[in-house]
Amino acid sequence: MKLIEARNQKGFTQEQVSRAINVSLKHYQNIEHGLSAPTVNIALHICEILDVDPREIEEWRDRRKAEEI
Repeated sequence: MKLIEARNQKGFTQEQVSRAINVSLKHYQNIEHGLSAPTVNIALHICEILDVDPREIEEWRDRRKAEEI
């Protein structure tokens, strides 16, 4: 699931989520668009607000090939 989909399912705006997790709107937008990675604490807080499992967010999945692990 994409972060934007999870947010839209909850009916939140980007601004509402950014305020709830105490980051700037621009920083949250960068996280949502995959331009920057959140800290673990911020990622968990986002998932708590959006009621999603962090392992389900496509932007945060490990993209390494299985044989590299």
